[in-house]
Amino acid sequence: MDTRDLISAIDRLRRLGGEPAEVEVKSAAGGLPKSLLPTLSAFANTNGGLVVLGLDEQRNFAPVPLATPAKLRDDLVSQACTDLEPALRPATDILEFEGHLLVVAEISPLPSALRPCYISAKGIGTGSYVRVGDGDRRMTQAEIGLAFANREQPVFDREPVSQATLDDLDRTELLRTIERVKQTSRAFADTDELTTLERLRVLVRDDRDALVPSLGGLLTFGRYPQQFFPQLTVSVVAHPDQEPTEAGPRFADNPVIRGAIPDLVADVISVIARNTRTRGFITSGGRREQRDYPLTAVREAVVNALLHRDYSPITRGTQVQLDLYPDRLEVRSPGGLYGPVVLGELGLEGVSSSRNGFLASLLTDVFLPGSDRLVAENRASGIPAMIRELRHSGMDAPVFRNFPNRFEVEFRRARQPRRSTDGGGRARSAVAAALRELGSARSSDLVKATGFSRPTVADKLNELIGAGQVEVRGSLKSPRRTYYWLEAPGARGVAGPRSES
Repeated sequence: MDTRDLISAIDRLRRLGGEPAEVEVKSAAGGLPKSLLPTLSAFANTNGGLVVLGLDEQRNFAPVPLATPAKLRDDLVSQACTDLEPALRPATDILEFEGHLLVVAEISPLPSALRPCYISAKGIGTGSYVRVGDGDRRMTQAEIGLAFANREQPVFDREPVSQATLDDLDRTELLRTIERVKQTSRAFADTDELTTLERLRVLVRDDRDALVPSLGGLLTFGRYPQQFFPQLTVSVVAHPDQEPTEAGPRFADNPVIRGAIPDLVADVISVIARNTRTRGFITSGGRREQRDYPLTAVREAVVNALLHRDYSPITRGTQVQLDLYPDRLEVRSPGGLYGPVVLGELGLEGVSSSRNGFLASLLTDVFLPGSDRLVAENRASGIPAMIRELRHSGMDAPVFRNFPNRFEVEFRRARQPRRSTDGGGRARSAVAAALRELGSARSSDLVKATGFSRPTVADKLNELIGAGQVEVRGSLKSPRRTYYWLEAPGARGVAGPRSES
C-alpha cells in the first residue's frame, strides 16, 4: 500500500462514518492494542483485510500521534508471526497522513488448507476468530469443524450410503448417463453397467464390501435421496410485498423442494418463475419485456449452491435456502468458499475450486428433467454465465458474500433498463468516467458505479491501463487493490481522491 491507497481508504471510512468489514482502525496511542490478535485471526479466517494504527474512529478518523511507529510496526509483525498459528506475514508499511505517521498492515485470507488461524496461547477452540461486520467473533465449534473438513480435498460425496441399494436409483437416468459416457470416453467403451457405475463412483464399496450408492450418486440419480438425508433439500420463501397481518399468511409461498439434484434445480426454477413477474418497458428501440430475474442466471446460482455446498456430516441438517424479497433474491448454501479461491476473484473466467469433485463430475453427465441440457459444465463457467445473463438484462452484477459457514449470492430485482448489452466502447467509457470522477477506486466501487459486471470492469480497466490512462497499485489478490485515474494518457501525475464538502 502507498500513500494514495491510504488516503483513498481513509476517505472511504469518513464517507461511511465507520469501518467496513475489511478494515480495522486502532488509535494505538498507548502501544499495540491487545485486541489486535483476534482481528488478525479474523481477517485470515474470512476474506482478508486492512489494519490501520494511528487513527481515532471517535474523532472522524483523525490521526493520533504515535510515539514509536517503527516499533509498533515491528511488534505487529512479531505478534502475527509468533502468537498466531499458522504464522501470518502481513505486508506492512509506515505512511504519512495529515502530518502524522500511521502503521498499515494488509492481511491476506488463508487458503482452506491452513485454516483456522488461531491465537496460540488460547488454542483452536477459543482462539479462532471470524470477521462479522466491523467486529471479531469467536468461531463456533461447527465453524472450526468445517475448517478442518476443508483442509484437504473433501470426499464426502463418495461416501457409501449403506442403507441404500441400486434400486434406490433412477434406472432411466442411469442408462442415459451410461450411454453418454460410453460415447464420450474410451475408458467406458467396453465396460458393463456395474463396472461403469463403479468407475463413476455412483456405486462404491462400504465397510462390508457391499456395492452401494455413494452420497454423490444418490444425490444425482436417487429416486428420493431425502429418505436417507431428510434435510438435503432446498427451501424457497417468497416474502409478500407488504408486511403480513396477524390474520394473513406470513409468506406468499414457502415450499420445500425435494428430490435428486436435477429435480431440485428444475423445481426451484418453477417456483421462482411463478412468484416473479415479466414487466414491460418502453425503450428507444420499442417495447421490451423483462423478468424480475433472468431464470438462466437463477439456475446457475442454484446449481452452484447445490454443487459446491458443504456435504460433511456437520452440515447435513442444513438446507440450501432461497429468499425472494420484493426487491431482491438471496441464495444461501452451507459452507464458505473452498480452496484457494478468494472473494475478489469470483466471476473471472477459469477461477474455480470444486469442494465436491466426484459430484461435479457426475453432474456434467446428467440432464435436467425433460431436456437435453446438462445440469453442470464443471468448467468454472457458472458464475461468469450468471453475470453475463444479468448484464444482458441490464441488471446489476450479483453481490457475493463469503462466511466460514455459508456462501451467499444476492440478485437485485430488475429495474427499467439503463442500457442494452455492453458494446465494448460503452463499458470502457462508463468505467473511465466513473474513475475520473472518483479519482481513485477499487474494482468493487466501479462495479457499483457503472452497473457492469466485475469481469467487464476488470477488462476495461486493463484496456485503460494499457492506454496509459489508469495506474494500479496493489497485488491482484489484495483486498486494497486500487486504480487511479491519470490526468491524461501518458501523464505521470495522479489525480488525488476528491474530498467531500
